[in-house]
Amino acid sequence: MIRHHERMTIVLIDTNAVHRDPWMRNDPGTDLLAAAAAGECRVVFPQVVVDELRRQQTEWLKKHRKELAATIQDMRGNPVDVEGVAATLETNLDSMHSQIDVSFDELVASKGVVVAPVPADVTENLVARDLAVRRPFLEVGSESWSTGFRDAVIWETALVLLDEMPEDEKLIFVTKDQGFLADGLKSLHQDLLDDLDARGTSHDRVEIAQTTFAARAAAGKHADHAERVRVATDSLFELAGVEISEHLVAGGDYGMPDFVEFGLPWMENAEISGIDQLTEFVFEPVGAPDDGIVVGRADAEINLEGYTHKSDIPWELLDGEGEESSLSIIGDLNDHYYETSTEIVIEVVATIDTSGGLGHYETQEIVLREKVGQADAPDEQAA
Repeated sequence: MIRHHERMTIVLIDTNAVHRDPWMRNDPGTDLLAAAAAGECRVVFPQVVVDELRRQQTEWLKKHRKELAATIQDMRGNPVDVEGVAATLETNLDSMHSQIDVSFDELVASKGVVVAPVPADVTENLVARDLAVRRPFLEVGSESWSTGFRDAVIWETALVLLDEMPEDEKLIFVTKDQGFLADGLKSLHQDLLDDLDARGTSHDRVEIAQTTFAARAAAGKHADHAERVRVATDSLFELAGVEISEHLVAGGDYGMPDFVEFGLPWMENAEISGIDQLTEFVFEPVGAPDDGIVVGRADAEINLEGYTHKSDIPWELLDGEGEESSLSIIGDLNDHYYETSTEIVIEVVATIDTSGGLGHYETQEIVLREKVGQADAPDEQAA
């Protein structure tokens, strides 16, 4: 359903959220579909929701068809000839049946809209859940009839989606069904939170929106954050393979590349051979609000490979395996230098320009800074 590592906020639609606007043709629905088409989010209909909406509309048509047929029958035998009207009405009602299917086919074929299939092999889970009367199953009436089967399938679909999504992306669940929600209808019921705990899924990855209007607002907020993260992360990992060495800078002096604000411990020239991001980017605005400039910060560990003069090796810190120092000797480069590698934790500072609008954010600057207290080695550079 969701491609591995695809960054996208998911808006999951429950039946009761759109039963008055099943084709999402009113303003809140069209706005949400437009956001999906623009790539701000992905609107997901569980298959059971699509089937239920089709059934509701078909039943609505059948109900009114019976009422109209009864009216036509009452009119027969009067001076007014209704046979022609009856025949035309039957033809139009037949056409409406096909229009229902066509309309839903068009909805689910919209750009940014996905139909999520019923998860496979969930029957045993559903039976156990029903017997335990765990939400969204409910027992109603004096004889405790069980309800909530379709809701339980929707929740199983949500769990599958969460498994497929990146861990820092959110699922906006559009529902006001008490089978899913705690008292107050603003958060998931504890039974569902227990499901998230059992899977190691953070509670804040599922956000409740009771209307498509609220879902549209939330999707826009998350899309902005996701785009900032994407741009900053891409800029960070583009530094993999970049060489770090002194070069001629303005004024005729030699200096390190602009993005380097850390020392090369025991190394001269080096290359960033690997990057491991340790924390998520946290953003804050800078400058005037209308400028659209934000700064994101995250921690990362970078692996450096380069060469070290044999006289600069900190032998007093090394044991036989080099375990007491982050510096490792790979091998001899020549009579004077070893090939070496090291890891260093740095702070990534990315300045992002968001003024171009979603999809057009750009990195103005990215800097790798040595974290305070991180470096135990002297800040040595080759003379």
